[in-house]
Amino acid sequence: MNKIELLLHPVRMRIILVVANRVLTTQQLAGLLADIPQTTLYRQINLLLEGGILQVVRESKIRGTVERELTLVEGAARIDRADAAALPAAQQEEFFAMFIAALLADFKRAQPPEGMPAAIYQRQRLWMTPETMQAVNQQIDALLAAYKTPPPQADESGARPWLFTGIIMPDA
Repeated sequence: MNKIELLLHPVRMRIILVVANRVLTTQQLAGLLADIPQTTLYRQINLLLEGGILQVVRESKIRGTVERELTLVEGAARIDRADAAALPAAQQEEFFAMFIAALLADFKRAQPPEGMPAAIYQRQRLWMTPETMQAVNQQIDALLAAYKTPPPQADESGARPWLFTGIIMPDA
């Protein structure tokens, strides 16, 4: 199975989005994705482990079973420009629709604090070369790096996790 097929499967995409920037046990992951049957979830986790997308951070023996703690391998869940460009247009559209469906599912599950928006939307037209686009993407990654781990005393500060999703595509 190639990397793109591995990443852009609806269940695996949800796993990736939930595990991003944190360490979770398989049991915690099952709790966060309770609508996915456990056998399906574990099969998809194993595919992501075999594909090098997820990694086991540590294993602990708990009541006779081994509990794995998982995290996303840094950069492994990215689809670069060359990989995406190699796909036929119909497959790109199919994978993009799956990506949007996963975002919509996250949006529907989100419960923002009272008085907070469920999401912030913006759309801008940018003039870039493919090289500039890649540089902008790297700058965004660098900017967001400071926010990928919870701050000390996150509970007292009111900090909570938010999802940031960026899509850069050609203007029609």
